[in-house]
Amino acid sequence: MNDVIEYLVDGTSGLAPGDVSGSCLVAGVCSAGTVGKGYLLGKRSDLTDLLGVGPLVDRLRDIFATGGQEPVVIAVPVEGLPGGYIGNVQHTGTGPDASASGVGAANADAKVQIVVAGQLGTATYKLSLDGGATWENDTATPANGQITLGASGAVLTLDEGAHVKDDVYAVTVRGPIGPVEKVGNGPDVTVAGTVKAAADLVLLITGAGGRNVGTYQLSEDGGDNWGSIRTIPVDGAIPVSSTGVTITVPDEDMILGTEYRCTLNPPAPSITSVMTALETPLALYDMEFVYVVGPSDAVDWAACGAKADELWNQHRPTYFKTEFRLPYDGEDLNDWVAAWLTERDQYAHRFVQAVVAFGEVSDSTGLRRLRNWGGLQVGRVLSIPVHRATGRVLDGPISQGQLPDGWVENGIHEILENSGAVSAKAYAGLTGPYWGDSRTLAEPTSDYQYEEILRTVFKAVRLSRIAALKGMYDEAGDPAAEGNAGGLAYLKGNIENALDTMTKAKPRELVGYVITIPPGQDVANNGVAVEEELIGIPIIRKIKLFTSYTYAGSNFDPRLKEVA
Repeated sequence: MNDVIEYLVDGTSGLAPGDVSGSCLVAGVCSAGTVGKGYLLGKRSDLTDLLGVGPLVDRLRDIFATGGQEPVVIAVPVEGLPGGYIGNVQHTGTGPDASASGVGAANADAKVQIVVAGQLGTATYKLSLDGGATWENDTATPANGQITLGASGAVLTLDEGAHVKDDVYAVTVRGPIGPVEKVGNGPDVTVAGTVKAAADLVLLITGAGGRNVGTYQLSEDGGDNWGSIRTIPVDGAIPVSSTGVTITVPDEDMILGTEYRCTLNPPAPSITSVMTALETPLALYDMEFVYVVGPSDAVDWAACGAKADELWNQHRPTYFKTEFRLPYDGEDLNDWVAAWLTERDQYAHRFVQAVVAFGEVSDSTGLRRLRNWGGLQVGRVLSIPVHRATGRVLDGPISQGQLPDGWVENGIHEILENSGAVSAKAYAGLTGPYWGDSRTLAEPTSDYQYEEILRTVFKAVRLSRIAALKGMYDEAGDPAAEGNAGGLAYLKGNIENALDTMTKAKPRELVGYVITIPPGQDVANNGVAVEEELIGIPIIRKIKLFTSYTYAGSNFDPRLKEVA
């Protein structure tokens, strides 16, 4: 029958789906929550109730403190390993080198000194586990060069060759609970337990006396903030519930003013546990980038790069943001920078970043703790448009953080930034640290050495792909016709409409673009090739001020030249 027939013409409203900017997955170790589960979080989420304590929770606080009003964050708990470490071997002398391996299970300031020169098996050595204060008896070097460093869990392996008398090999080993340093004459205390979160513990005896008589104060951030004055318990056990450890005071009289300090190294994930935990969340959620909490090296970056390539091949452009470790005990900034450069020289990838900036951070709990600034940087990224540099001075300083002593004076930032690290800097005349260039681990010849370029291009690629899908299996029309008539014109228009959302954004994220469909293509056999050229917004990375001086009324007075 003749009638009015209704049809819905869909897809013509101008909506451009596919944008995931301003969202991230954050993976790290925490004391609660289910490993591998994605927790959707907002600024009002109760992090302690959901995830407990640990590095993941610390970084989430930093993200929400700097992430603007509505950051999109999904947290993924990861299984952690004890946070001990084995430092680099410091060799003094001219003989063969050595390396250290194993597990940082207990504390040791190990030194191995060659007593009798010679090849392995002939040469002898003596061992100290307390930095040289006391030494064990001379022992023949093993034929394989492997020297067990007490109960620390570490093994020092001497290289083959003629070892030289008085050469010294020093290595620092730290367990999850660092050594207890005492200031004063009181009896020793012990710290034990399973470390859940980082802390710089300080126990201060505020009232002399034994158990149930003496009093104390406790700080978890190195003495910046103190708890209430309390009486030493009857059993001497002082639990530090937020960290998982207990301080035990002996059944002796404590001396007023004695101070006990101990560093707790937080649990850290392995890269295999990270990738396992991310498997399900990455299958469920499409995010702009993934932030991995915890110390990383070239091996970890390679795994992140492989995952980023995999996601790219799945039409899901995603980049990874990682952290570099903090300095070890006894390691100054020069040694730490050298360690970074050694790792950096081993790997490059344009879709991977490493945040190296660190220092004390004040968070919403009121505590002030030393940690990597990856969470602070992620928060800044989530709060700004894709084309904007995180180091834009107009957006203000990193007000929560304080750089370590010597960072600014010794030019640490310039070396780190030039090697591809995400670092922080200070400006003469301004207060507080600022972000520098947000670099990627790309090769020097890559166009994608800066995060803002990566974010802008990834957003454009996602928008363009969804727009181009509307042209799949459409009629191409006549490719030889002027203006690429039919489906090719529709395809080009869809992509342009999607990119218009970036050129017309406030603030705009692209200056412009050029979409070209080269003529003469064999569409039936080869498909359609579309050339997409994005015109980005330049970033002012350096300003040069040229100042001159002249006298008023002289021949060089520019005002007189204007009158003439």
